[in-house]
Amino acid sequence: MRESVRRILDRLRARRRGADSGPPTVPGPSEPPAVEGMTGLTVFDDIALRLRNLTTEQLDASKGDPGALPGAFKIRLAKSRTFRKGAGTLVERRYAHRGYQTPQQNEDPNLFTFVAYDEGALVGTVSIRLDSPAGLSADALYKEEIDDLRKAGCKVCEFTRLAVDVKAVSKPVLAGLFHTAYLYASAVRGYNFAVIEVNPRHVAFYAKALGFEPIGPERTNTRVNAPAVLLCVPFEHIAVALKKYAGDPEAVAKSRSLFPYGFPPEEESGILGRLRELDTSRADAAPRKSPAR
Repeated sequence: MRESVRRILDRLRARRRGADSGPPTVPGPSEPPAVEGMTGLTVFDDIALRLRNLTTEQLDASKGDPGALPGAFKIRLAKSRTFRKGAGTLVERRYAHRGYQTPQQNEDPNLFTFVAYDEGALVGTVSIRLDSPAGLSADALYKEEIDDLRKAGCKVCEFTRLAVDVKAVSKPVLAGLFHTAYLYASAVRGYNFAVIEVNPRHVAFYAKALGFEPIGPERTNTRVNAPAVLLCVPFEHIAVALKKYAGDPEAVAKSRSLFPYGFPPEEESGILGRLRELDTSRADAAPRKSPAR
C-alpha cells in the first residue's frame, strides 16, 4: 500500500478510536422529507428566501415560475438531455479557456451531474462518478492508488468535470454544488471516500477549500492533455467540517475553506430528502447497483 494512502487511513482510524461518540454523520432516513415546493429535478431552490420582499406585480411577472425571477438560485440534477448538454457546453468552454482538451463523455449510468443556476443562467456544474465494475476515470492513471483504498474497505467515488463561470460564480455556488454531490454519494449511495484528478497548480485550492490531500504523484493525463495529481478526501472529514462550520456567518472570516458556505442543517435535511426522492425515482426506472469492490 502506498505510504500516502496508508497515512490517511491511519489518521482516520486513530481519530475514530479517540472519539467519544463516533464521527458525526449526515442526517438519516428519519429526517424530514424534501423541502416543500420543490418540483422536477430541482434539488435546492432558495427563491422562497427572496420572495419576502417581492411585490404582487413581480410575482405575477414570473408567470408561475418563481425560479425565473431575478435572484433565484437553483441546484438541479442534470437528468435530461437539455441540462446535460448545457453542463457539457460549460465544461468545454472552461477546458478550452485553460488549454485543455475536453474528454469525450459517453453515457454512464454511474455518473451523476449537478448544475447550478443563478437568475436563470448556468453558472456551475460538477459530476460525481460512483465506483462500479467499470471502475473510475482516475483508474487510467492511478489504479494502484485507488485499489489501495478499495482493498482497505473504502467505497470510492470521484468528482469530475467541474466547471464554473468565473464571471458569475461565487463561493456559495461552489459550496452548494460540492455539498449536494457529497450528500448524494455519501448519505444516499453509501460511499465514504472521494478522489479527484486536478492540475498541480490547483492542489493548494482543493486542500484549503475542501480538505483534499495528494495520494498520487504528478502524471500526464492524456484525456485532457495536461498534468494531473490525484487527491483524496474521506467523507468523514467533510462531515466533521460541515458540522463545525456550515451556516455559521462568523466562520466565514475564520476559515479559508468552502465549508462555511455549505448548507445549514435545516436546509441540508430538505436537500437530502429530495436527493433520496430522486434516487428512488431513478431506482424505479432501472435496476439499482451496489457500491463495487
